[in-house]
Amino acid sequence: MTNLVGNAVKFTDHGEVVVRVTRISEQDENVVLRFSIRDSGIGIPVDKRTLLFSKFSQLDPSSTRRYGGTGLGLAISKQLAELMGGQIGVESVEGQGSEFWFTVRMGLQSGNALGARGRALTPTNLEGMRVLVVDDNATSREILCKQLATWGMRTLNTKNGIAALTALATAQEQADPRYCDGV
Repeated sequence: MTNLVGNAVKFTDHGEVVVRVTRISEQDENVVLRFSIRDSGIGIPVDKRTLLFSKFSQLDPSSTRRYGGTGLGLAISKQLAELMGGQIGVESVEGQGSEFWFTVRMGLQSGNALGARGRALTPTNLEGMRVLVVDDNATSREILCKQLATWGMRTLNTKNGIAALTALATAQEQADPRYCDGV
């Protein structure tokens, strides 16, 4: 994870790096998780992708001078993912960024993982409340809306102030606005 996030940051001059974890499957004692690291960096040419997970491999000698590195990080990441019962891969568009992902099989902790606390605190008094999330970054809006939804809140999200004012006016007219994604 550290290597993939470090690479994403290193090769992204502007934009964002997003880390996600998704549960793929769960059985009695094991869970398979998928970690993905998406960036808006330089991307990787299609003809160079087969070199990515090889030892001492650099895609371009000029990038080695600019960004540094030994060419071992992705090879080691591949070995670790495979040792943990998983796989590693990449999707990329040159000039638009990359998404590296890996899966791992992990054991589940037995008993109550929360220990003496008993259960996680859930703010039940927020259920049904309406929230307007305004942010120009789609990833930030997605994260906030998902967290608010887990608390039972109804979210409306907009990407700028003008859209937010329009959404507020519409909400006032409707008296009980519904969730509307990406206004």
